[in-house]
This record gives sequence, structure tokens and C-alpha cells, in this order.
Amino acid sequence: MMNLSNHEYFNVNDGRQISVGTFYCIGRNYSAHAREMGASVPDKPLVFLKPRTAYIPFENATLTCPSFSNEMHHEVEIAIVIGDDIPLGVQNGFEKYIAGYGIALDLTLRDIQSIAKQKGEPWAISKGFAGSAPVSTIFPMESYPHCTFSLNINGELRQKGDTTMMERSFEELIAYCHSIFHLKAGDCILTGTPEGVGPLYSGDVITAEIQDVLTTQCTIA
Repeated sequence: MMNLSNHEYFNVNDGRQISVGTFYCIGRNYSAHAREMGASVPDKPLVFLKPRTAYIPFENATLTCPSFSNEMHHEVEIAIVIGDDIPLGVQNGFEKYIAGYGIALDLTLRDIQSIAKQKGEPWAISKGFAGSAPVSTIFPMESYPHCTFSLNINGELRQKGDTTMMERSFEELIAYCHSIFHLKAGDCILTGTPEGVGPLYSGDVITAEIQDVLTTQCTIA
């Protein structure tokens, strides 16, 4: 089992800590990933939720596939953490409310998700289980950055993305989520994954990177 104690705060590289809120996760925001999953890019952002207990600090974490699943997949994403409550009615200029950004995994129990899809049931268990959202240290965002990011497993490149490839920008995703959910300090938007998702196995060493910003690592038990 993952040790989830004291995993209640996002760590910012200037020493601040921000209490973790709700995760708003964006599906199919990279068209190549949508295609590899046999799906299309939706007309509006596809949003699903993870609870705050999904969070675990990425750095040096040991991740475990839950006993009720046999197939946990990696999906690397850029995470945006809200630093201050966004007032109702705000429709743009969201940068001043952002604490920063980092790299994250949207861990997915693919076998459980596949059954849910077949039955038309929610994805909550496959996506929101405890420890399903490792997030790195957060770096302040003074402007919406152009990010190139990647994920390696045991030294082999598995996923590589660039935010210019996103179907919807950071600003658009924040605006959409806020218009529906009213974003608060500590909420986190996972902005979608590029193609190359796949299974994780015991002993795997995962290295995730935002080019020129950060590199972090965790392992699979």
C-alpha cells in the first residue's frame, strides 16, 4: 500500500505549501492520444475528477497497483495548480490566480476503465483511486509557458509532448473548468496526455521531465 500520510500539500519550489483540492482532469486534449485510444477529440473539454486523496508527491515515490486491478497505465501530463480562489464571474486573466505548474501522472487502471466503458459506467475507480495522481514540485508560472515534456521508463522514452499540440490551451481549460466548478485555491487541472500511454510493471523506474524546468523520478513496487 502507498503511504498517503502527510500528502495533503503541493510543494512549491519557493518553499510554500498549498493545501490540495480537487483534481480536474482533461481527457483527449492531444489528438494523437485520442486516436490511439480509438476515440475522437470532443467538441467540449472532457472533464473527469480525482479526489484530493489521489495526490502523492512525485519525487522518489513508490507507487503500487491496487489489489483489485492487474493493469495500471502511465499518462504523463502538465499540472496547473490554482493558488488563490478565483472570483465568480472572472472569464479571463487567470494567470494571477495560478500558483504554478509541474509534471504529473494520471495513473489509470486500464482493465477497470475498460469494463466501465463497456457498461457505460463512471471512471471514478479506475482514475480516482488513492495515490493515482503523483505531482511534482510546483514552479511559479508568470506567464502561460510553452512546455516540452516527456516520460521515460527504465531509461526508454515512452511519451513526449509539447503544449503547442494541445487541442485547448491552459487559459481555455481554466476558463472552462471555472465556469462550471468555480475553482478554488489548491485545485489542480491535469491538462491531458500525449500518445504513448502504456502499462507499468513492478520494478519500473519512471523519470518525468519538463524540459529546462524539472526532472523527477518514482518507482513501481
